[in-house]
Formats: sequence, structure tokens, C-alpha cells
Amino acid sequence: MAKARKYHHGEVRETAVGAALDLIEADGPDALTMRALAKAVGVDHRALYRHYPDRDAVLAEVAAEGYRQLLSIQLAGCVDASNPLQTAFEVYVHFALDRPHLHALMLTRSRQEMDAHAALGEAVKAELDQLMVWSRLALGAGPGERETDARDLAFAALAAAYGLCSLASSASLAPRSPEDLRQFVADQVRGVLEGQLLRLTPNSHR
Repeated sequence: MAKARKYHHGEVRETAVGAALDLIEADGPDALTMRALAKAVGVDHRALYRHYPDRDAVLAEVAAEGYRQLLSIQLAGCVDASNPLQTAFEVYVHFALDRPHLHALMLTRSRQEMDAHAALGEAVKAELDQLMVWSRLALGAGPGERETDARDLAFAALAAAYGLCSLASSASLAPRSPEDLRQFVADQVRGVLEGQLLRLTPNSHR
């Protein structure tokens, strides 16, 4: 039997998140068990329970890490973007199609899980708050202005992106090369954004 690795305080939790992320991205959430994770980390499975009470807590932590990574990439991509909201959703599409198992995990966490796991709730809130910032910018609105319109704009595009990326990942869309598929989905989401902007700003020449 392989000898368990020795970790300093806090290292098991950090290493476990990375190992769980690798397992899920390779084979989906069903591949993650506490024993499989312990083997990947190199510790006795009982050691994991000192950091995570159950498998659901690990899944919540991985989902939170997914949201943090997504937001980080979006922020970097939007630094000099002329249309940050559109750019953010283009990044989203690439992220979701390149990492389908992680994307599915992120978008299927329940409200109860977000409430029960603070890190997940905070990561989801950070992503949605930033989408609202970009949505208000697209509408020409300042902080606190046109909140309902900004929310409708962000969620319409998010619903389109999630639905299309999920269909694409499950092979329910017509066969395309990966690049053609990314372009197709990005174009459809852009169309939703443009349509919503026309609806919300009827006097605009967008």
C-alpha cells in the first residue's frame, strides 16, 4: 500500500480542491468520491473528513473555484474591451465549451447549497454582481440605475449561454468543429444581447 503523504496545516484542503477539479474535468462529477479524492491527494480518506464533512461540500468548493476562475478570465478579457458585456459572454462560452463538466457542476448547484456553503455563495454573487456592472454599462446606466433592465439583460444572455453550451456539450447540436461550435454559440448569445438592448433602449441605434 502506498504511504500517505504528509502535509502542512491547510495544504490538504488546497490540494484536495485541485485534485477534485482534475477528477471532475476529466470524467465528470460522478467520478468524485471521497476515496478517489483521497487517493489522488495521497492521504487516508478519513483525513479528508477533517476538512470536508461530505462529498457535497467538496463539490461546492470546486464549483466556487470554477466561478472564481471564470470571473478572473472575464475581468482580464474586459480590461480594454469596447463592449465588456459581450466580451464577458464570449469568455463564458469558451470557458463552458472547453470545460463542460466544470460548467455543468457550477450551473447545477442549488440555492440551498449556495446558502449552506459560504464560499460558493460568495463566488456566485461576485460573478453576478460583475455581470450587473457590465449590463448597466451596456445600458448607459450608472450604479443603482435601471437595475431591473440590467438584471433582465444579464439573465437573458446567461440563460442563452447556459442553454446553448449545455446542448453543445451533450452533442444535441448539429456536429461542428470545436471552433465553429464556439463561434455559433457566441453568435447566438450576441444576438440575444443585441435583441435585449434594442428592446430596452428602443430609441438607440445599436
